[in-house]
Amino acid sequence: MRKLFLLMLFITTITNAQEYKLEEKTVTGVFEVKEKTKAEIFASINKWVSINYNSAKNVVQMNDLESGTIIIKGINEVSYKNSMKELYPNNKYVEEYSRTKFNHLIEINIKDNKFRIIYKITDIATEDVGYNSLIFKCIGFDGINETAITEYNEKMEGLLKQGLIGKEKREKFKSLTKPMFEELSNSLVNDIKATMQSIEKSITETTKDKW
Repeated sequence: MRKLFLLMLFITTITNAQEYKLEEKTVTGVFEVKEKTKAEIFASINKWVSINYNSAKNVVQMNDLESGTIIIKGINEVSYKNSMKELYPNNKYVEEYSRTKFNHLIEINIKDNKFRIIYKITDIATEDVGYNSLIFKCIGFDGINETAITEYNEKMEGLLKQGLIGKEKREKFKSLTKPMFEELSNSLVNDIKATMQSIEKSITETTKDKW
């Protein structure tokens, strides 16, 4: 009986879990919010934007209640393991984690009792030293771009040779490239999902706030 109960609990959890659609640089989530009108959801999301962005006026690109559309531009930052630290674990000048900022575009479509968030990473916001475009191509929410990884490794091979890095370390660096970008991509997806869940929570909690 206990096993049956645990199985049913597991199935219920999976059924109620939020589903997300992952594309190359985009995550889409649809959220159900019972007994909330389009206007109420719209107001709650605008409040969330005002709280979570330094200047809502600068980030909001569209804010139209009639169509139920809000479009936001902003910047988020994620951290991931620095593959160079694997090569030089005892070098105190090589940081264990790299941090990269990304420009994003969030489109929110609102109806009565539901809303959809389309969250797209558009490019890298961190200062470009010549590799941002190549790094951006290596990121994929629905799978890593193998061609871009090869291109990145070829570029880094030349730079590491110039830095007199030995073949063994160069090969090790190349073996770490794909896991590094997988971690970066996963970190971005997790950050995006957390943002979506924060928006959802701001709407559902408004219902409870009846002071």
